[in-house]
Amino acid sequence: MKNKAINALIEMGMPAEIKGFKYIVDAMCLFEDVEWRRGKITTLYFKIGQMNDDTPSRVERAIRHAFGIVITKGNLESVEKYLTMQSPTNGNLLHVLYLKLTQED
Repeated sequence: MKNKAINALIEMGMPAEIKGFKYIVDAMCLFEDVEWRRGKITTLYFKIGQMNDDTPSRVERAIRHAFGIVITKGNLESVEKYLTMQSPTNGNLLHVLYLKLTQED
């Protein structure tokens, strides 16, 4: 899942050097455990923050910033392939990205 997430984010045009990139990859890896997909997104931010010695609010902000970059400046065709714009909240974008990545093979 880690490699799929990295490849998808790069394909969408997300800069690999921003923190949100790593946090989204971490979220995709955590989502492999169904309990993380069902839980509150704030709990996910807390866990990712622990993993990276950061605060949940910084994790949330970094993910929002990263998605904002690809939505406004990324490869539109790839963004439409992996994300939805109907409800562009962090939680929804993370879940949709995970579902799209699991459908690939």
